[in-house]
Amino acid sequence: MANDNALAWPSIFAGIRGVLMLAGGLFALISPQLALATLVWVGGVIVIIDGALGLWGLLFGGRTSTRLGVAITRHILAILAGILIVAFPALAAAIGISTLVIVVGILMILIGAFALYVTIVGRALLRQGTFWPEVFGVLLLVMPLQSALALVSIVGVLMILYGLFQLYIAWQLRGLDAKVG
Repeated sequence: MANDNALAWPSIFAGIRGVLMLAGGLFALISPQLALATLVWVGGVIVIIDGALGLWGLLFGGRTSTRLGVAITRHILAILAGILIVAFPALAAAIGISTLVIVVGILMILIGAFALYVTIVGRALLRQGTFWPEVFGVLLLVMPLQSALALVSIVGVLMILYGLFQLYIAWQLRGLDAKVG
């Protein structure tokens, strides 16, 4: 009997993941603005955690950096930015979304430019897809809120597809459980 329960868990977990993904995807499609605000809040929490873990690693984890002061400042700023986003969600939703999208757009352009620089300096052939970050970044800069809402909708569709896939996996695993049991 204990073995039968052990066989059922993978299908149950896959089913739960599928339902959660479907719910999240539908939420993103039905209410993209609220989903975007929620993502900004969750992003704030993630930035706090990232800053705290990075700071912990620098100060107590034995990690070394040639620019320790810059690294510490970066992590402290990340924590403060995350706290502002979490503490003032209305402000983050009103101002932060457009600002966040613009910052992401600038970062994407810089990432693409850095990839291009590395390719040229390394005298490597230009890889396929080297320019997509710049194109994506420019779109985010030209239409920040519309681009963000479009991205939420795209992610919503992808979540629904992934949720359906997880439910299919759960169904397949459940079938295997029945054959084994």
